[in-house]
Amino acid sequence: MKEKLKKILNNPSKALLYLSTAFKKRFGPKKGVLVFVGMDPGGEFNILYPGYKICYGFEANPDRFQKLSKKFAQKKNIRLFNCAIANYDGEIEFNISSNNDGASSSIGTFNEEWQNNTNVQMVKKIKIPCINLNNFLEKEKITYVDDYISDIQGMDLEVLKSLRPMIEKKQIGNIKCEVTKDIYKNIYSDLPDNSETGFNKLLNDNYKMISRGHGLLVDNKFEKISDDVWEMDCKWTLKQH
Repeated sequence: MKEKLKKILNNPSKALLYLSTAFKKRFGPKKGVLVFVGMDPGGEFNILYPGYKICYGFEANPDRFQKLSKKFAQKKNIRLFNCAIANYDGEIEFNISSNNDGASSSIGTFNEEWQNNTNVQMVKKIKIPCINLNNFLEKEKITYVDDYISDIQGMDLEVLKSLRPMIEKKQIGNIKCEVTKDIYKNIYSDLPDNSETGFNKLLNDNYKMISRGHGLLVDNKFEKISDDVWEMDCKWTLKQH
């Protein structure tokens, strides 16, 4: 996410979007709940968190989590958790990647075709706690999430499926996830489908896609994604029936 943010800020229009969003989030009216899965000490969460009464942030990589804990220690509206999100509560194996402070770390292993075009390797395997997010939100008595954002390295769709009860009850206002193009399915060879079609099958009854691109998105704007890029950010919002 940090490299993605650097590219965005080198684009004047994107930089302006980030600045205007930061201003609105800091000085505008507050929303209720933000759930942010897969964080980065220098990423998008830094801009968004002032705009919510409470933020739940999840980061699996222990080193990145330490940086986040130190950075946000004094922020009373932020609750951080060092765990992976899965479809069960317990423990899971997690692969630490070599690039950008472990930004591509995942419970999965890379698709060879994708990896051959990068210099990223998995360099370490650890065991970490994992939770079912729907169970967690029930325990926290969270019945409505204003904004749900995930960037979790090939597991975005699978984790979102665990929130199906909230999706069907229309208890999430907006959903933004890192999505793999249909022709690739997933950049991790041993993880389930993470494709745009997969997301739409899950969400189409109650949500509509309203934007596509990288980083912060503008509603009703669909950016052109380069043919050689496997992933993109997509946003859905509740349909007005």
